[in-house]
This record gives sequence, C-alpha cells and structure tokens, in this order.
Amino acid sequence: MNLIRKSLLLLSLFCICSLVPFASAQEDPLPPPIYNIGILSDGSTPRDLARVGLFKREIGKMAEGEFRANFPKSMTVSGHDTAAGVKKGLRRLLENPDVDLIVALGPVASSLAWQGKEYGKPVVAPYVLSSVVEAARAQGAERKPANLAAIIPVYYLDREVLDMRKVVPFSHLTLLLDQREVAALPELNKMARRLANEYTIQVNVVAAGNSAAEILQALPERTEAVMVGPLYHLDDAGINKLVQGLIQRRIAGFSLLDRSLVDAGLLAGDVPADMEEQLARRTAVAVQDILLGASTDSLAIAFARGRDLTINMATARAIDRYPSLAVTTGANLLNEERENIKRRLTLQQAVTEALKANLDLQSAHRRVAAGAYGVREARGALLPQVGVATGAAAMDEDRARLAGGSSPERSWTGSATLAQQLYSERSWAGYEVEQYNQKARQRDLDMVRLDITHQASVAYLNVLRAKAIEQLYKDNLKLTQANLDRARIRMTTGVAGPDEVYRWETKFATDKMQVLERESITLDAMQGLNRILHRPLQERFIASETHLSDPLLMVGDKLFFELMNNPRHLQAFREFSVQEAWADRPELQSLDAAIKASERLNKAASRELWLPEFSVEGKVDQYFAEDGAGQRHDTEGGLDDTDWQIGVFARLPLYAGGSQAARSGRTGEEAARLRIERQALAERIGQDVLAALNRTRASYPGISLSREAAEAARRNLALITDSYIQGIKSIIDLLDAQNQALTADQAAANAVYNFLVDLMGVQRAMGSFIIFAPEEQRKAWFDRALAHLNQKK
Repeated sequence: MNLIRKSLLLLSLFCICSLVPFASAQEDPLPPPIYNIGILSDGSTPRDLARVGLFKREIGKMAEGEFRANFPKSMTVSGHDTAAGVKKGLRRLLENPDVDLIVALGPVASSLAWQGKEYGKPVVAPYVLSSVVEAARAQGAERKPANLAAIIPVYYLDREVLDMRKVVPFSHLTLLLDQREVAALPELNKMARRLANEYTIQVNVVAAGNSAAEILQALPERTEAVMVGPLYHLDDAGINKLVQGLIQRRIAGFSLLDRSLVDAGLLAGDVPADMEEQLARRTAVAVQDILLGASTDSLAIAFARGRDLTINMATARAIDRYPSLAVTTGANLLNEERENIKRRLTLQQAVTEALKANLDLQSAHRRVAAGAYGVREARGALLPQVGVATGAAAMDEDRARLAGGSSPERSWTGSATLAQQLYSERSWAGYEVEQYNQKARQRDLDMVRLDITHQASVAYLNVLRAKAIEQLYKDNLKLTQANLDRARIRMTTGVAGPDEVYRWETKFATDKMQVLERESITLDAMQGLNRILHRPLQERFIASETHLSDPLLMVGDKLFFELMNNPRHLQAFREFSVQEAWADRPELQSLDAAIKASERLNKAASRELWLPEFSVEGKVDQYFAEDGAGQRHDTEGGLDDTDWQIGVFARLPLYAGGSQAARSGRTGEEAARLRIERQALAERIGQDVLAALNRTRASYPGISLSREAAEAARRNLALITDSYIQGIKSIIDLLDAQNQALTADQAAANAVYNFLVDLMGVQRAMGSFIIFAPEEQRKAWFDRALAHLNQKK
C-alpha cells in the first residue's frame, strides 16, 4: 500500500468516525498509521548490518506517537557490493507498491540514488559523496532528482586533506577505500586527480578487500600518509594487522569516517565518535517529516558532520611524527603520556612537602643551627680558658750569661696558661644578648615557616585555578567548534553566507591561541609549586581537589560557615583574630627578643662605667732542655726547670675617649627605637588581619553571586544558540552571548579560589595556619574562638 492509498484510507476512516457519537470516539481511538519503509544497503557485511539496525532503531524511536514504522524483511535489500546490485535493489523497492519510503544506506546506494532522475516515491539518501555531487554539477545537473531527500556528509576530501596536512605534512597520499566504493563510483578517482593538481601532491587510490596483507602490498612505496575510509570487508583482526603494518612503515593514517580506527591505531581523524548516530537521528527526522506530509523537493535536510579531532599519541611516538601544539590544542589525545602520572597532590600534602623540603626553609634552619653555636661561642668567654704552648729559642752567648739563668743560650720550653673570669659585665652581656638573638632567629624561622606554608597553599590553589580556567577555555573552544558547524549548516540552508563561516573559523583559531596561553599559565603555576616543594620543576602531578562545590569544605569546621554567613559573628571574630595575631605573630616575638637584647647591651654599657672586670690568671713554664751559657742550674741558688705564677686581677678603664658614654647613649636610643618599632608593627599586623578578613567578607559572597551570573549567562547562551540555529539571531548575538558566558564562568571559578587565597591570607596574618594544625591544636583554637564569640553575644 503506497502513501497515496494510505492517505485516502485515513481520510475515509476520518469521515466514518465523524458519524460516530463523541463518547464512542473517545472509547475507540484510531490506531496510528503504519508505514512500510524499505532499506537499501551497499552490502551484507557485519558493518552493513549494524548500520541497518542503527537506522531502523532511530527511525522507530522518532515515529513513536506519530505512526508505526514497519521494516518487512522482504523490503530490506542488499546491493551485494556492486553498482549493478544496488541499482537492481533500488528498482525492486521502487516497483514494490507496498513500500512507502526508501532509505538508501551507504555511500554507493546514496550516491547512485543521487544520480537518478525522478522517483515515484520518497527516497532518503544520507550518504551521498560530495565528489558525486560535484561531478553531477560539472555535467550541468544543478538539481537533485525529484522526490529525493539527500544528506551530503561523507568524504569532504578537500577539507580532509587540509586537516591532515595540519597534523603531519606529506607529499605522497593514498586514499584507502573499500573495493566496492572504488568500483562503483569512478568519481572517486577523478576526485583524487583533482586533489593532486590542486594541492601539488601525489594521490593514489587503493581498493581495500578482505586481506590486510594485500592492502599493505598494494600501497605505493613512497606513501607518506593514508586516508582510510570504512573498511567493510576487514574484521577486527585484519584492521589491527593493517594498522600495525602502517606503523611499521611509519605511515601516518587518517580516518575519514570511523573514529574507532583511531582507537585501533591510526594517527588521527576528525570524526566525532557518535557521528553515525547523529546521522541516523537526522535521517529519522527527515523520514518523519516526509511521512507526515512534507515534500521531499522543498525539504531542506541540514546536517553538518561535526569536527572532533582525535590524535593517537602512542602512534605518533611509534612513527616519530608529532603534531604541533597548534594542532593538539583542543584535540582529543589518546594514549597521552601524562595520563600515566602517578603523583597525586592534595593541599595538605603540598604544605607538608614544602615544610620538609623547601630550600628557603632549610636555609633558615641552618641559620638557627649556626646561631646555637654562636650562643655556645658567647658562653665560652665565661668558662675557664686553658692554653698550652711549646717552643725552642736561641740567643747570643753574652746576653744569656747576663740573664742570670732566666734565659739560657739555647732552650726548649713548654707552657700552660689558665684564666677564669670571676665577673665581666661585657662577657655576661654578650652571652645573654646572643641568647636573645637566638630566640629572634627561632622566631624568624617560624616566620619563614609561615611564609612557606602560605606560599605553598596559595601556589597549590593557583594550580587548581589555572587548571579550572584552562578547562573553561577548552570547553569554549569546543563550543566555538560546534558553532562553526552550525554556521556551516546555516550556509548550506542559505540562512548565512560564507563570511559567517570565515568569522567562526577566525574565532576558532583565536580560541586555540587562548587555550595555549592558558596551558602555559598552568605550566607556570605547576612549576612554581614544584619550586616551593623543591621538586624537579617539570615534574607533572595531578591536584586532587579539582571540584570545589563549597570551598569551606576544605576547612572542615562549622565555625567558618558561621563566620561567613553571620556578619555579627564576623565582627566579633575580628577582635579575636587581632588578639591572636598579637600573641602568635613571630615578627612581634622576634622584635621582643631584639628589644631585650638591646636593653641588655644598654645595661652593660652603663655598668662598664663603674664596675671592674675580675679574673684569675695563672701560668706554668717548663724547661725541657737547655744548652750553652746562662743555664738555670749554673746560677747561684740553682733554679729548677719549672716556673709558675697565679694572680687575681681587677680592671677598670678610666677613660677611653668618651666611647663608653657614647656606647651607653647609643644602646639606650636603639632600645627606644625598637620599642617604638614594635608598636608600629603591632598596628600594621592588626590592620593586616582586619584587611584579610575584609577581603573574605567580599570574596565569599562573591562565589554564589558569580555562580548566579554564570548560570544566567549559560541560560542566555542556550537561548541565543537556539535562536541562531533557527535563523532568528545573528552571529554577533551568539558571539556576545558566548563571550559573556566564558567571562561569567571564569569569574565564578576565580571567585572560589580568590576566597580560598583570602582565607589563607587571614591565617597568615593571624600567625597560625589552623586548618593544617594537629587535631588537638585545632580544637583548642576553635574553643577559644567560640568562647570569645559567646562573650560578645
């Protein structure tokens, strides 16, 4: 039963039903009409059968609620891999009066259907080759056959050659197409010759059968690149053997219509993974429109085969042909080496590593260690000083004789000295000052530790920020690609001109540049963190906290939730924070130690004006050997070989040119200066704490506000995109909406990390990173904070 007969039947049924009472009509609704759909496929290979099944499912789903799509087995016809078989099958379906509509599946069936003149029933051809259309137009056939609805998405070889040459350069190209397409469509060889002339390259066409070895043998020896169409007659094992053969010969393979071939090992392809599903869905819409009454002659079937470049990096490494950054940016990279990154890093781990390995912190530790020796060195002046010496001497004979035995002409002597300060104001002051200086050095170490903690946490957050914004720009690039495809659809339907496509292509190139810039910023951020952690600068890692629905979850305590959501609590918390900073900031503690050291120096300078130094000193000299005149035993009384002396001394300098009084005045002024400096530093610290809290007061609410703005921008973009597809809105409207959405998403991402950086700044200003502290210390701090807040209620 053909379409006209079914329409008359439906009209008759409607007239009959109009005579039945309304209540009866409600009880017995009309069944949906049934349409028989004929399917003509190029062949009967497993891939052909899978394609037939896919299109039947999509047509059946689209028909639900409107009509019932029937696919009788007798109306599913194979062309048996030949042009003659396809033409015979098409005639058979056209002559069958029970076929309501024909779908020509496959490049051969669709292209041969395009070459017809007029059909008595609707024919849908979703796989028409562009080369066939161009050949027909070159012969003067400007219009498609009557009653044919065609989609032309397959083998845009001009565009494919340009895309492939961007991936890898070549001058010898082979088109590897299934044998039935090469045999049935001579236009493919004509297209190859045109490509060779247009791009000044050598192009060969090889027909692929069911033997991978024969296909590899048929490839011209100088082949550098291969464009591979669907290989219907090769099974999975054969495809793997073919791919490995191409890799061994270091030939770059490019898939024309099947993303799975890139997964199997071809170098690249720009076909979306779900392209055939999209085509089946679009065909189902066309079938529905036709069966519901649309004319095939007036029906515009717009379908732009999307471009989604995929590159198999394992193959690139195997054949040693690497695409440029301009190509890989925004592309899907399979088997990328960085996918094997084992190093994972959390915020806590980043801070812990920094506190263990940072070079600045190690240097500060060495300074403290050196200071400890300085304290021991200063203490040494207060302890006994023991020394020994030995030596040989000679003098003239007459002088030795006159010395009376105290200096023999030739002698070898040894001596030992002992000195002990009983009291020295300068030595005691030096020792105590060095102790204060050591406390200052320890506080300086604490300050460096705080700085490193802050630097590591902020650097880690900047890595997360850079990655998040990089992903936004990559998503924006994909959106631009989608809009470029939409522009191509608009151009094919006459809604827009080529200038609109050119403008999207310009934006696509610009967006790629922006993605490259964002990738560089991410690398800078990662290398900056590696430097702080004293890791190899180029070592890759994966930051764990990639999604932060609420950044306060990283803090892990309800106090910060209350502070950020209760302005009254935040006001009271400011007082507590300033007090904590004054108690904990190592800068103040270091200055306190410096003040005490200066005060001790001033006290010592004042005491030195009137307080002597007291010491005990002793010495022993021993003559081991003597010779010549003036020997000790020759003297009257017989001196022995040992001399010793011991004494107690008090020393007080009476006048040193006024330097002592000047020293006292200088140290007094220095101590006064340090006390004033401490007051100024305390004020600056208080201001720093309040300023840090003020920043969180703005940055935390900014998270929700920026997310609201981003959501509104995305909704606006969706509306403008729909209107653009329908031809209501212009490219300017869509560009503005896309840019606005990107800006809003970027602001929303920045808001999260701005707040977290501000929160780290609050803790640095307070002098204690509570979120990284041990649990007991955290609990004690939160208890103090809550107690202070409760007092202010």
